[in-house]
Amino acid sequence: MIIDIHTHIFPDAIAETVVSDAEKSLELPAKGSGTEKGLREQMKESGVDVSVVLAVSPEARLVRKTNDWLLKVQDKSLVFFGTIHPDMPDWEHEIVRLKNAGVKGIKFNALLQKIMPDDKRMFPIYEKMAEEELIALFHSGASHKERNNLCGVLSTPERIASVMDSVPRLKIIAAHYGGNHMLDQVEDRLVGRDLYIDTAYPPDVFSLDARRVVRMIRKHGAHKVLFGTDWPWESQERGIRYIRSLDLSEREKDLVLGVNGENLLLDLKV
Repeated sequence: MIIDIHTHIFPDAIAETVVSDAEKSLELPAKGSGTEKGLREQMKESGVDVSVVLAVSPEARLVRKTNDWLLKVQDKSLVFFGTIHPDMPDWEHEIVRLKNAGVKGIKFNALLQKIMPDDKRMFPIYEKMAEEELIALFHSGASHKERNNLCGVLSTPERIASVMDSVPRLKIIAAHYGGNHMLDQVEDRLVGRDLYIDTAYPPDVFSLDARRVVRMIRKHGAHKVLFGTDWPWESQERGIRYIRSLDLSEREKDLVLGVNGENLLLDLKV
């Protein structure tokens, strides 16, 4: 089984606009349409069995609407991680609603939500998530546009480490190999600790130094690395090909590509 832990889809009416805006604002060209149909077709072409679709609402007023739409499209092959915003008055109720609907985790994206992981408003949310055994998946590191100027990055490996220290019961995934364009800080603050990292690294995962990636995976533990692509901003076929190309054992590759995701998400029931 191959599980892509990091994908995005949008309603047909806005998908083209969202994808186009990301290219303009983040310098992130897409390799897919961003639609539900497009992701399902990509999965069939690439051999991905399950894609985890990550929701992000930039505003509190859009949280429930975003979650409701994805709850309607999820099934055995598209598993949904919800969205929460600290300005939402009834965020606690929304967390319970998501848990009762079979949702496994919640995505936090500082690029859109403009909230640092260790913002003091977030800690009650994390405590409730830990109580409900929900996974927190953080965008980590710079956007592609910020790659040469890291001083304004909101979601850093260091800040995610601070969340771990404060809420040790919270199960965490740090996206983008633990931190887009911040791998030195990842190795210093996150590698080897009790969290997962995913392998999403758009727009070109092949730009990564393969020797460094292998070193990081082995130092962190291949059992704590999850395959992710950030589709539609990287293709699933290319993501799989990159993992297959690494100088890892076949067992390590199998762990990354699917075994770890299957274990983390248990029976994938929705």
